[in-house]
Amino acid sequence: MVLGLDASTSVVGYAFIDGDEIHDMGFIDLKKFKTINEKAVHAYEELLENDTFNEVTSICVEDSLMGFSHGRTSMQTIIKLAKFNAILCFILGWGTDVKVHSVNPSTARKQVFGKARVSGVPPKEFVQRQLESRFDLS
Repeated sequence: MVLGLDASTSVVGYAFIDGDEIHDMGFIDLKKFKTINEKAVHAYEELLENDTFNEVTSICVEDSLMGFSHGRTSMQTIIKLAKFNAILCFILGWGTDVKVHSVNPSTARKQVFGKARVSGVPPKEFVQRQLESRFDLS
């Protein structure tokens, strides 16, 4: 079982995946916590409470941004997200015997969907379309 995480400082999306089957997915709201340490510890504790967590053999965390996105992301935001990802990955690795992997978002999309993007389609929309066509999300 693989645990996939898409972490931001306000919410952590997760999916427990076994082959082509999604066993559980959802998100952890972090907005009420002040520091990135509190947010990372809360995310870890929430994941531990999920019964499926005991079956996890690998954890994949989406890498944080490495560059600016047409002026929508500041350097301060990128640094804050990178810090949060590092703390979350450390806590997950320290608190379990499971190896934690950082995964580039494009690489992850290519491995799951066979391609990383479609020209002219924003990544978020591309992923949503792929998921809707592959899984019954209605």
